Amino acid sequence: MGFNGSGKSTLSKLVSGLYLPTDGQVLWDDVPTGDCDPQALWRQVALVPQDYAHWPLTVRENVTQGQPVARGDAAVREACEAADADEVVDKLGAGLDTLLAREWLNGEELSGGQWQRIALARAFFRPAGLLVLDEPTANLDPRAEFRIFQRLRTLARDRAVLLVTHRITNVAIADRIVVLDDGKIVQAGTYAQLSQQPGLFQQLLSYQITSEPDRDKHETPA
Repeated sequence: MGFNGSGKSTLSKLVSGLYLPTDGQVLWDDVPTGDCDPQALWRQVALVPQDYAHWPLTVRENVTQGQPVARGDAAVREACEAADADEVVDKLGAGLDTLLAREWLNGEELSGGQWQRIALARAFFRPAGLLVLDEPTANLDPRAEFRIFQRLRTLARDRAVLLVTHRITNVAIADRIVVLDDGKIVQAGTYAQLSQQPGLFQQLLSYQITSEPDRDKHETPA
């Protein structure tokens, strides 16, 4: 958690091995990321960045990214369901075979919220030990956002999850919350602990409660 520019996305990329620290260390199993085989490290990471890719490929290829599994389309559909993308796929002309590029013959285009669901399905499909979600529901309507966070605990049963979000209500499911300010950790604890402590988290929580009615009033489905 933290204001814009506090270092949340940078920290997520450092943990993922996409950035290497210029000072200090990020350790994976006691090994600094700078000493790890990058490809081996990245195979253990499933990342949904804020600027996720819109590949001009089929839905299936956007989810699998050339890494099919033995369960085939069943695994793809399971990931889509977890990301609330199944209803998007069901409305496309060719289902998983739909080309997501309107400029090509029989291709179709998705909205921002629909693309975000596909990006989430891509991460949920990937068998990685670390799932990094950077503002994963920013373009989603409240119903889809609620569904995804309801399922996140189940999805995280066999992996670690690093969640970056401005929506404080979403982090109530977290085991540990880290609050950043100007690139530094200023608070850490559970939702119950931090919501009762004077500090930046409580301040952010008060802003969220104040703005929530307006958000719900003006929210339009993605």
